[in-house]
Formats: sequence, C-alpha cells, structure tokens
Amino acid sequence: MNKTAKILLHLGFWFYKFVWGTIMGSIMTDKKLESLSYYFHPLVIGELIIFPSIFYINYLYIMPRFYKTGRMGLAWLAWILLFATFVIVRYSVEEVLFKHWLGITNYFEGTTAGYYIYDNLYFGGPLIVMSILFWILDDNLKSQKEKYTLLEEKKSAQLSFLKNQVNPHFIFNTLNNIYSLVSSKPEKALPVIEKLSQLMRYMYKDAEREMVSLVDEIGYVSSYLDLQKIRLNDSAVLQYRLPENIAGQKIAPLILVPFIENMFKHGVINNIDKPLIIDIKLLGDTLTMRTSNYINSANKDQSSGVGLQNVRMRLDLLYNNKYKLIENVIDNQYSSLLEVNLKEK
Repeated sequence: MNKTAKILLHLGFWFYKFVWGTIMGSIMTDKKLESLSYYFHPLVIGELIIFPSIFYINYLYIMPRFYKTGRMGLAWLAWILLFATFVIVRYSVEEVLFKHWLGITNYFEGTTAGYYIYDNLYFGGPLIVMSILFWILDDNLKSQKEKYTLLEEKKSAQLSFLKNQVNPHFIFNTLNNIYSLVSSKPEKALPVIEKLSQLMRYMYKDAEREMVSLVDEIGYVSSYLDLQKIRLNDSAVLQYRLPENIAGQKIAPLILVPFIENMFKHGVINNIDKPLIIDIKLLGDTLTMRTSNYINSANKDQSSGVGLQNVRMRLDLLYNNKYKLIENVIDNQYSSLLEVNLKEK
C-alpha cells in the first residue's frame, strides 16, 4: 500500500468515526444536519484528541514493538494498560477538568466506576481492535511488497552472478586446465570435471531456490576454491578454513561466494607474504565468515561479481536485522566480517 492510499484509508476511517454517524443520524431522524459548531463543543474536541491518540499509540508503538516481534505477553499487557490509560484520561478530562473549568460532564452524576469502565469498552475497545487490524493489513501488504522485491532482487543477483563472476573467461580457463590434465595426468582430470559440473549445476539449478542446505553452499565454496587454484596453476597463496558438522542448517544461496570472488578479482594473489585468507565457521545458529586480502593496485577491473552492494541489499531483504556486515580497508588491506543468524523464523 502506497503512502497516499494509506492516508486516504485512515482519513476514511476517521470520517466514518466522527462524521458519518452524524450525517446518517440526521437523515434517519429527518432532522437538519448539525452545523460545524457541533464539532467545537469541548466534549467533541476532547474525543477528537483522545480517540486518535489511543489509536496511534497502538499503531505506531505497541504493534511494531511487541506484536511484530512475537512478544505477545507484553503486547496484551500493553493493550490492557492502553485501555486503562484511555479510561483514566477520558475521565480526568471530561469528568474532572471540564466540570471544574466549564461546569459540564459527559456522564450523569452518580455514574459508578464499574459502569464507566464497562461503557468505555464500547468506545476504547473498537479503537484498539481497529488499530490492530489496520496495522496487520499494512504490515501484510508491506511483507508482500518486500517478498516481490526479494524475488526480483534474487533474479537480478543471479543473472549478475552468472554474467560477472563465473564468466566465460573463468570457465574456459578451467576447461583448458582440464584439457591439459587429460593429456598429462588423466587420473586427475575426472575429479576436476566433476567439480566443474557440480559448480555449474548449483548455479543454474540449486541456486534458484529461496533457501539451500548450508552443506551445499559450503560445498559450492569449496569447489569454487579448488577450481580457482587449478585455473591459477596453484600459484594462489590461499589460506582457508571451512566449517564442518553443518547438517540441518539452511542459508540463502550465493551469499558467501561474492566476497571470495571479490578477493580473486581485486586481491594480490601470488605473494606468500600477502595471502588470501578465508575463515568460515558455524557457532550454534550463527555463521561467521571473515575474509582478508591485500588490494592489487595494478588491477583496473572495478566490477566485483554481484557486487557487495547487491549482496548487502539481499542480506537486508533476506535476513533484515539478523545479520552483521563490517568492511574495512587499512594499509591497503581489505577485510570483511559477515555474521548471519541462520535460525528459521
């Protein structure tokens, strides 16, 4: 729901709440429509302030802070306190202040506290309920929009990944290496062909899913590193550690490799004193990946696979506040830290 539609919906609700009843009452009783002076009566002005205040305290604060985060016990407590606040404020204004200042009250003298609370359920209860329904409607529409954006972003990320990271240059070099192995060391060629096959299958088929097994994603990372080493004839100075015992965990596909691809594309590759470092580990439900490389100043290629900005956008959509990404460049050395909570919602 766009901003204009949301404003119109809310205005329509308050028009129905405060104006429509007066119009219909005049029609049904065949009386003239009350003048605007009706809405300047102190009791009506009080309602025009108190009623929307209760509505939007719930809409803007209680729903996103407690209901959205699943803290239903606190949400119910907040709703009860909100209704109590509604009753107390309305009584203080209409039955105490207005009586003292203007000599008017909204209820007959002698009205019991029990009846006053019961009667205000008619006014305060629907306000809170409608506020809940409005927020749920708005949140559901927002979630649908984010889901659509995520699908489009995922398609775009996959296309960019195929075009820029695992590009024909990478594949052709790997095939040339395989050809050389077939000629000189045929016993080593078959495992390399299998790795390339697994990598291609993952990119074109498995990565289409919204979530994949962490085992498959780490297997893809491992195959990618092995093929890079073959492509570079083992000249890459690479230190890496991949996690074990990761069965049962799931992750969004193609989240980890862009950082590694970025290292090979922009980093110093074959200096023993400046290794490429990759450290991926799983602690509980939190996956952590650290990368570090020295920047190759001679490399003029400014592209970087799906692009780390694209990756951050995907992380925002997929994991929202369940991830942390820190990037630094110190003394020409780039480092990144990615932490993702893989616990399913």
